[in-house]
This record gives sequence, C-alpha cells and structure tokens, in this order.
Amino acid sequence: MATLLFLILFFYAVIYPQTQLKRIQMRRMAKLKAMESRHGCKVLTMIHRREAISFFGLPAYQFIDEEDAEQILRWIRKYRDSPLELILHTSGGQLHASIQIARALKNHSKKTRVLIPHYSLSGGTIIALAADEIVMDKDAVIGPIDPQVGDLMRGVFPAPSWIYAAETKKEKAEDTTLVMSDISRKALKLTRNVAKELLEGKVEAGPEGKSRLDEVVEKLVSGEMIHSTPLSAGEAKELGLSVSTDFPEDVHEFMKLFRPVKRNVEYVE
Repeated sequence: MATLLFLILFFYAVIYPQTQLKRIQMRRMAKLKAMESRHGCKVLTMIHRREAISFFGLPAYQFIDEEDAEQILRWIRKYRDSPLELILHTSGGQLHASIQIARALKNHSKKTRVLIPHYSLSGGTIIALAADEIVMDKDAVIGPIDPQVGDLMRGVFPAPSWIYAAETKKEKAEDTTLVMSDISRKALKLTRNVAKELLEGKVEAGPEGKSRLDEVVEKLVSGEMIHSTPLSAGEAKELGLSVSTDFPEDVHEFMKLFRPVKRNVEYVE
C-alpha cells in the first residue's frame, strides 16, 4: 500500500505536470506555425512568466540571461535570409545578454519586428529598440533602460541614483558608494552608446528636421523617470520611436496558452 501511494504521489507531482506541459508546448508550436504562415515570416518567442504547470508545481522566476541570448542568436543565424518576428514578454534581465540579442537583431539583413502583447521592460526594451518596427498592443508598455547597479548585500539601484548619492555626500560618501558611482558612470556610458547604435536612423525628426536622437536616448537612459515607469504605445510614439499598434490578434490567442500561477481574476469565456 505504501509503495502504491508513493507511486501515485510521484505520478501526480512529476509525471502528470510534465505530461500537461508537453501537451501545451505542442499546442504552442502549432500556433507558432500558423502565425508564421499568416505573417509571412519566422516567429520566435521570449516569454518570461511564472506558469502554473512546472516541475513539482513550483514556478520559477525568469529573466533575460546568457542562455536566452545563445538560443536567439542561433535562431537569427539559422534564418538569416528570412524576415523575423520576436514576441517579447519580459520584465528584463542581464544587460550584456540584452545587448547581445539587440545587436544580433539589428544586424539581421531582413526586416525585423518585435511584438509586445503586455510588457517588455528594461533589457526587453533594449531588445525592442533594435527592431525595424515595434508593434505594441494599445495597452502594452515598455520602459526606461537606465542601468541598475548594486549587489545582494546593499541592494540594486539605478545608476544615476548612485552618482547622485556620491555627488551629494562628496568626501563623506563611503568607499562603496564611490565605487558604485564609478561603475554607474561606466554603465551609463555603455547604455547611452548602445541606445544610439540601436536607434540610429529610426527616431522621427523634430521641428525643422532637427535630429531628436540624443533627446530620446537621454529620456530613456538618464534616470529622469524611475526604472518601473510604464511607457504606453502612444507615449513611445510621442517620444519618437517607431511604434505601431496594429497588433495581430493571433498573438493574444497564443498568450492564452501560458497558464498563470495566480487565479485572482475570474471570468466566463
């Protein structure tokens, strides 16, 4: 009896969730193939969210990392002669991985589009800036790309805030604050240069045809806005970014195949 109970629990905790996940993954692949046929391009997804179905039922927090970069770069190389679409749903992640993905997307020889159904923040925004066109749902958001600097002991804060603290306290600042301020200056310089590289030739001109590139970069990088500021599609267009709200409905249908952990919102289909 004990052995039978153990087998039942093992099946419920391990085998059953994985079987469900495999079935859902097959449905996702079918949806992606259908989208590729309708959109006339290769479609890839990078979706970071906790799902109800996972190993032992424990959802894992996901973010942009070097493994994402490796897989996306492999995909871009494989389809170098095809127009590409990337469905992005992420709160961000590692700066170096985000930049690596963005540069590969920018250097792709065919047209590239990033589709944002809900949000693509921080490093996700960096990746979106690399595309020829950003397509957002009218209620979706992107965000600032000011680098975040720190560690687990002292906390992670926006680079401009470390610089502000060091300049305000001056000789009274702790060594750690001075070090973080120095790192922050270098991180801001890197992010500004990358943003200019990605946005070159994509920002709509201002009055009398004057370039707004530097203005847009400063708005996104300088820390003028807090890092979690949501920028709607309308606000992104006003800023000068190449954004469309002609969002494909089949992408929303695809997103329904990701089951959320929390079930606080209920409605009848």
